[in-house]
Amino acid sequence: MHSTFPSRLLSIAVALAAIQCVLAEEPLPHRFDFEEDGAADAWCTTALNGTLAVTREPAHVRSGKGALEFTWEAAEGRLAILTSEPLGSDDRPRSLRLSVKLPEPSPVMYGVREADGSSYQGYLFSPGNTWHDLAVDLDELMLSEDSEDENGRLDVREIIEVSVADLSNLDGEAGKSLGIKEGTQRMWLDDVALSDELAPHRSSRGPDGEAIIDDFKRSPLLLLPIGGPELSLIDGPDEDDASALRVQYAGDGYRWVGFVSAVGYLDLTERTSLHLRVRTEQGAPLHVVLEERDGTKYLRRHRLDPTEGWYSLALPFDKFKLDPQTTDENGQLDLDQLRVIIPVVDSKRAEVGEGDGAWELSRIWAE
Repeated sequence: MHSTFPSRLLSIAVALAAIQCVLAEEPLPHRFDFEEDGAADAWCTTALNGTLAVTREPAHVRSGKGALEFTWEAAEGRLAILTSEPLGSDDRPRSLRLSVKLPEPSPVMYGVREADGSSYQGYLFSPGNTWHDLAVDLDELMLSEDSEDENGRLDVREIIEVSVADLSNLDGEAGKSLGIKEGTQRMWLDDVALSDELAPHRSSRGPDGEAIIDDFKRSPLLLLPIGGPELSLIDGPDEDDASALRVQYAGDGYRWVGFVSAVGYLDLTERTSLHLRVRTEQGAPLHVVLEERDGTKYLRRHRLDPTEGWYSLALPFDKFKLDPQTTDENGQLDLDQLRVIIPVVDSKRAEVGEGDGAWELSRIWAE
């Protein structure tokens, strides 16, 4: 086992554009409420033994009388991806909205695709057995790892497709870190829409001009859990920082415990440092990994101190070191290529013993 975060852990290059539905005679509207019996025909999947149907079961319908029920057989290395038929493009949508439910903890990716094949995505964690009402501005979706775009931005008038995927069962270490499922799986989807209304932003600008990447104020959590932790929102350190993310983990579980946070939609090129406000119940090595679009990773380490209570880490970008397991064509961190931030604790070197450990994070920002 490597002492540093494994470089191939997060190879989540998912070709959402690879699924091709049978073209409808006319482009579909930017909304799916699944009230009609044939509404499932507007979606398709390549999941193993995947079936799509409209359910009328009240427990599996978010609103109205119908929802899309997606059933498939879990298979390692094969993702469960839902994709809509081509959409109309007469308006200028500003947000993606959908309701999704899965019966057990799941890492979820959602996204849209342009007519030229460029795909944009975001992340969502579901603890299972609850409906999540997602509303995300389209400008907070980031270009997919496997995509190129001629102008480097999402052209909302060019959106022709919506996709939703359960990221469980990826190959290799990524699959182990995000979770492996077995047997028959289900997902329910309702009220999918490309809307002209704005949605609350996860990122914001602080009072002193800092770029707040996430302050963990709302549910659902727009991140991917690493190592199967129990994630929950708790009270933050003070009134100005009122909410925090708690990451609880088993000492005998997966080694790397934390999450993936998307930053590929933010311009951080004028920023000089990354900051995290943290608290821990046990001493533990924290690895903060910055991943570029080509998979190159840069790393900083810090030992979390349980005697400090809430405290802030300042991590200058120029002090991040190239992960020795990766190579970079220019040997430097390119903030214009930064895609995700991955804070993880090394549970095998934490002061946990055979019990549970926990660390908390109230805010990530750049100055």
